[in-house]
Amino acid sequence: MILLLFWAPLPLGSNRTWAVGILVCWSQLLLLGAMFVWRHAAVDAFERLKLFKWPLALFGLFGLLVWAQLLPLPASFLALLSPETVTVQQGVSSFRISLDPNQTQIYAALTFAYFSCFIVALLTVRDKERLDKLALLIVGAGLLQAIIGVLLFSVGATYRIFFFDIAHNRVFGTFGYHNHFAGYMEICLSVGIGLMLARLGAEKSEQIGNWKHKLVKVFDFILSPKMRLRMMLIILVIALVLTRSRMGNAGFFAAMLIVGLIAIVLSRKMAPATIGLIASLIIIDVVIVGTWVGLEKVVERVRDTGMVQEIGAREESVELRTEVARYSVDLVRDFPVLGTGAGSFYNTYLRYRTPRELYWDHAHNDYVEIAADTGVFGLGILAGFVVLTAAKAILILMRRRSSLPRGVAFGSLMAIVAIAIHSTVDFNLQLPANALTLVIVMAMVWMAGALPQGGGRSPGERSRSGSKSAMPRRNKMQGVV
Repeated sequence: MILLLFWAPLPLGSNRTWAVGILVCWSQLLLLGAMFVWRHAAVDAFERLKLFKWPLALFGLFGLLVWAQLLPLPASFLALLSPETVTVQQGVSSFRISLDPNQTQIYAALTFAYFSCFIVALLTVRDKERLDKLALLIVGAGLLQAIIGVLLFSVGATYRIFFFDIAHNRVFGTFGYHNHFAGYMEICLSVGIGLMLARLGAEKSEQIGNWKHKLVKVFDFILSPKMRLRMMLIILVIALVLTRSRMGNAGFFAAMLIVGLIAIVLSRKMAPATIGLIASLIIIDVVIVGTWVGLEKVVERVRDTGMVQEIGAREESVELRTEVARYSVDLVRDFPVLGTGAGSFYNTYLRYRTPRELYWDHAHNDYVEIAADTGVFGLGILAGFVVLTAAKAILILMRRRSSLPRGVAFGSLMAIVAIAIHSTVDFNLQLPANALTLVIVMAMVWMAGALPQGGGRSPGERSRSGSKSAMPRRNKMQGVV
């Protein structure tokens, strides 16, 4: 699963049909592997999954909705669900909800792949060690992308790959679009900040006597894993700023402030180190690192958005990109309940396109595009899944005292808020790499909530011995990550 998280961003964020095929097949191998490992402990597996019945139910319901859009339906029944769909398909094709079955099939396969990875993660990550490792390696995957992106940007690389022309005039790693890379950096940075808070919270307070002890403490910190993690976060911030993505940077720092304030309010006693970390991320990363690597250019782009449109440059303003979302509202009005079929926006928008020279293949607003593809019903299901996960993260911040669950909840909630803000003008959730990573990060909230409060075992691990049907011992499960 960790290898899949490293692989998914590499082929243009898996934004090619063959890359989607690899992702889907990989996810099914993971699911089959999990079923094989748990074959003698099916009861324990179901007991484990019952802890997460509500997120699984909502996620699964959305997947069923997408598959249902492909089913042939009687015209009379479809007319009750979507009269406009019957009008469009009359005499053209068989009656079904989706107006673009091929794209909906791909979308359905991807949705099941995300759902499979969600299940595998919940079954596999059952203790603090694995949860900590998963969070660290997600940051590592982001670091790999950041290093690749900065190196390609520094040499001004230009090339053609997978029938796609790429010029690295800003940082976007192995992605094809700088805003998608910015969204990926937001997710990885959020997880890294949460992990850093967890590491700081795990420190034991001790009385430091004289200046020698203080100096030793400083050098210990410089050589510690926490300092290495802090350096990783700085590199990720540099990469994020160098994307010059307006909403990517704004969403990240806004999410950090919002979730930081929530954590401070909900915590009975916020450690000074925690407040210091949040303050340093804002002050040092924004003012010093940001100024050095080009934050002023991001601000300049925000200030000159109107000018970008007037001079006819290829780069489009935020205002211009929001036009497609406004025109797409008419599409939602015509197909309000179940939409036009998941993944069908590229073709169905032809009927509602904006009067412009170029053509939009996405709505540049995930909320509008999901509503257009799956209707308000599908959007409501996904919103319920996200809100439920965010509420779980807030409950962990409110009730748990352990540093790792709190850190994971902080990072996951921050990732959700950042992508929620960014999705108002972009389509990060339509990119397989970003969607998969976010699904795993959201699963981490539920993993953290299922960790034992004290020294006991987590649910699903209580019957390791005593019968042949008990869960496999840890050493047998160690390789299934």
